[in-house]
Amino acid sequence: MGLRASSKHLPFCLAVAVIAAAVADPVVEFASNAGWFGPGNFTDGSNLDVIPALVVGIAVLALYLIGTARAVLAWTALPRRIGSLVPAIFVLQIVALYVMETTEQLIVGGHTLGPAVWLGAPVFASLAIHAAFGVAITLWIARSARGLAATTLRVIRLMKATPSFAAHRFEILPPRRSDERSFRQLVPLLCRIGERAPPLLQP
Repeated sequence: MGLRASSKHLPFCLAVAVIAAAVADPVVEFASNAGWFGPGNFTDGSNLDVIPALVVGIAVLALYLIGTARAVLAWTALPRRIGSLVPAIFVLQIVALYVMETTEQLIVGGHTLGPAVWLGAPVFASLAIHAAFGVAITLWIARSARGLAATTLRVIRLMKATPSFAAHRFEILPPRRSDERSFRQLVPLLCRIGERAPPLLQP
């Protein structure tokens, strides 16, 4: 039952997992670099992967909301017990963390730095912090889902209405010919006035 529910909600789980990994990773590395876990080199000294991962997570969540906005508003998109998705989200979060950190190490240093550096801290400490962030962000996004879905629908309606509004607003009017006619009528009058001398100069 849990596996079936997780596969059904895979886009949501993936979005939450990537966002949670991107938020928790700099916190874990900051704690390690501050010496909270004792001496040792637990990090790669870079957070280059955080912003791209966060953008990817938000993009996946936006696509999910676009496709399921009405179902989210009707309380049918997500399970009543959101906790049933937490195990799948945590697994995806750790996978996302590994991909983030390994890619960052390859880009920055050209090679990986060790079998456990991607965790950013001692194994149990890193997993505990990531689990806490995963649960917190899962609950926060689940509670905010209806508001986010309503906002998504409003944005979609606005985007659909914009082209028709622009078409009516910038309608091209046909050129007016009345000005051209009046100008042509003034030309002969000016010519006739110019051909006649003033009365005082006539003999």
